[in-house]
Amino acid sequence: MLRAARGQQHTLNAKRLWNIVVFSVGGMKLAARTEDVEGVSSWTETIPVPSRTPFVQAMLKRDNHVMPVYDLAARLNRAVQGTPLLCLVARHLDGPMAICIDAAVPSLEAVNPATIRPNKSGDIESLGLVTIGSQDVAIVALQRLGRLRQDTVSS
Repeated sequence: MLRAARGQQHTLNAKRLWNIVVFSVGGMKLAARTEDVEGVSSWTETIPVPSRTPFVQAMLKRDNHVMPVYDLAARLNRAVQGTPLLCLVARHLDGPMAICIDAAVPSLEAVNPATIRPNKSGDIESLGLVTIGSQDVAIVALQRLGRLRQDTVSS
């Protein structure tokens, strides 16, 4: 009976952990929940398009799919670094969205949600801050990216 209780407790603790993808944009470490990331692949040429949506000025064609490109680097006033650049495909509320990230290969981490602190900076939609190594990393809310008041266009 005691073994079952321990096993159940271990399972409950494992379910509480958040799996995150840690990546960088312009040398700045960021993270996203794995369920909000569709994949990471090599970056390809984009097609510029006129747009009134802030930070979305291009489309990316991959296989038979076309998706908007969210310029997270411009949003953070940074320039992506390295070659070859990588493409993070976000599962956004409005459909898949491409984000150009640094050439540094993303890593996977498991974090306890109890260690996540509020991100009061307000410069990007986030689920909070978590410490990875000795660095505070914002967990970007990819599903809501571009929905802050400062990102909306007034009519």
